[in-house]
Amino acid sequence: MAKSIKIKRKELKQPDQFISATDMVFAYYSKHKTRLISVIAAILLVVISGFWIRHNENIKSLRMESLYFKMEQTRTANESNPKEMIKKMENLLKEFSEGPQKQRATLILADQFYSIYEYNRAISLYQDILTETSPRKLHYQLASAGVAYSLEGQKDYKGAIVAYKTIIESHNKYPLFYIYLSLARCYILSNDKNGALLTLREMKTRFSNHPKLGLVESRLTEWET
Repeated sequence: MAKSIKIKRKELKQPDQFISATDMVFAYYSKHKTRLISVIAAILLVVISGFWIRHNENIKSLRMESLYFKMEQTRTANESNPKEMIKKMENLLKEFSEGPQKQRATLILADQFYSIYEYNRAISLYQDILTETSPRKLHYQLASAGVAYSLEGQKDYKGAIVAYKTIIESHNKYPLFYIYLSLARCYILSNDKNGALLTLREMKTRFSNHPKLGLVESRLTEWET
């Protein structure tokens, strides 16, 4: 026969644990109501601010990409007057905010100055990128090469030699075959035949599997005579 369980009157008077916990939460909330509301409001403000900042950054990025697209359109347009085209590109560049899109736009504008032999203007823009970008970034490496080519264009061969050697010694991933060739050319143009030959011999070792190695061998044959 099943035994009946007797419940003492004292046990019936014990408060329900769930109700007691709830009462404690409400009591705590009532006591710290102002502080809790402030904390919740602060959390909501941080979350909303994060979404707002991200939204604004996305809009800004889209606008910069749109401006860069206009720069490319201007560059590739069949403009009969290159200086007029460059003027339009300069006006577009002024609308950019600081960032990678502006650096890319600055690069293509500098390249346009280089193409019309305005080397000082090109060097100035390339150097702007060098001061604003990490040496590990591709923009930095392209700007470094732009400075070297511009110095060579100005017939400042000693300056160009220093610039080309700096690129080679930087140990970045920038392709160096044509940088070496340019370095050898500048040695020849500055009447340093030994420097040119040493550079070409180093190229034969370093770029032994390069598809354009024949260029190196033909110049070695030409300059060794």
